[in-house]
Order: sequence, then structure tokens, then C-alpha cells
Amino acid sequence: GAMAGCLGLGGAGLCAAPMATSLPGYVLAATGCGAALGVAGALALIATQAAAGPERAGEASGVTKTVITTAGGLGVALSAPAPGASLTTAGVACLAAALPLAAGAWRGLRPSAERTD
Repeated sequence: GAMAGCLGLGGAGLCAAPMATSLPGYVLAATGCGAALGVAGALALIATQAAAGPERAGEASGVTKTVITTAGGLGVALSAPAPGASLTTAGVACLAAALPLAAGAWRGLRPSAERTD
């Protein structure tokens, strides 16, 4: 639920930023996107720690944070030739990732450790 919402907001911000007609509009879209994706990253680390279990939580969250940071760095590097198109593509990818998360939240899916059925 919350992670899907953050990805959806981040994706919307990424798609809106290239369409901004003024610097304040661009800054607003980029700031909202950064905040939403920052919370999504934190939620991803929490989910990773919960899925890995207490004995491997630190190691698993370290690997997850490394992947998130590397993906962000590659995204910045690859967006240099065409920033507007790259932002829109990244936004669409975030929105696409939010859909299965939202569907799982809507269906009430939980990690197997939390299931009681």
C-alpha cells in the first residue's frame, strides 16, 4: 500500500518534471518526486529486513541499499543525453512497478511469516 503509493507519486513527479513550464514548477515536481522515492527506498529497506530475518537483516539491507544507489547513479548517467525523455521513461517505470504492489496490497498479500492461514 504505502510503497505503491510512494512509487506512484514518484512516477507522477518524474513524468511531470519535463512538462514544467517554469523553474518553480520543475523544482516542485522534482522535490515531490525525491521525497516520495526517498520514502519508497526506506520502505524497501524495511521490507528487505523483514523478509531476510533478524540474523541476515543487516547484510540484506546493505545489498538492497547498494542496488538502489547503483541504479540511481546509472539513471543519472544515462539521462544526460536526453533528460526529459529519460525522466518520463523512469516515471513510467515507477508507475509500472507500483501497479503490482498496489494489487498485492489490495488483495491483502502479506509476507508468509505474518500469515495466519
